[in-house]
Amino acid sequence: MSIDQGLTKSVIPADRWRLLEAEASWIGGLVLFFATVYVTIKMDMPWVAFGIAALCLYILPILSTRSPLRALPWEMTLLLAAPLFLHISEGSRTLTENLSWWRDVTSIAFAFSLTTIGFLLTVELHMYTPVRMNRPFAVFFVVMFTLAVSGFWQVGQWIDQVLYGADLLPSNTVAMKNLLWTLIVGLLMGFVYDIYMRAMPQKRMARLGFIHLWEVYGRTRKS
Repeated sequence: MSIDQGLTKSVIPADRWRLLEAEASWIGGLVLFFATVYVTIKMDMPWVAFGIAALCLYILPILSTRSPLRALPWEMTLLLAAPLFLHISEGSRTLTENLSWWRDVTSIAFAFSLTTIGFLLTVELHMYTPVRMNRPFAVFFVVMFTLAVSGFWQVGQWIDQVLYGADLLPSNTVAMKNLLWTLIVGLLMGFVYDIYMRAMPQKRMARLGFIHLWEVYGRTRKS
């Protein structure tokens, strides 16, 4: 077997894996898009704002590189889409009446998604602006971003409830529980994403554009 044939065999599986990752990410992106369209039709304004912000972060790397293969990691895309999907499912009377914990599941998924948005902001700030953060500050930024947005989110839900009569905050207990879940998940995921970046192979980092992060400069990593 020639050297060229060996190289071809080693490259094809990597290309196929890259394509599968991009396809999985696009499926999550389509779920996010259609869920955003649905809440827009329903005039559910806080969730419309959330969906548009998540879609902007998802599309930016693809548009800037003009490559559909530069979509976000599929696992992050699913985390972005999950709270919208769960929020829509709350409209099912069967779920909300028979599963008292369903609202808590939605709150936890929303907190996971907020931390993902905070993490993606740090990544894209490194990619497209002169801003640079070291690892501890990046973790702190993700946690504080999650808590800040959650606070504004509760205010937005209250305004939506007053103006449109939506049953988004049935009680103060629900609002406080949402903030508590956000605090717990924000603290947890801030450190999880730090570990996530340490564990990610350098080849995948470069392919996704995450290689621009300050923390990988000058480091030797296994691929």
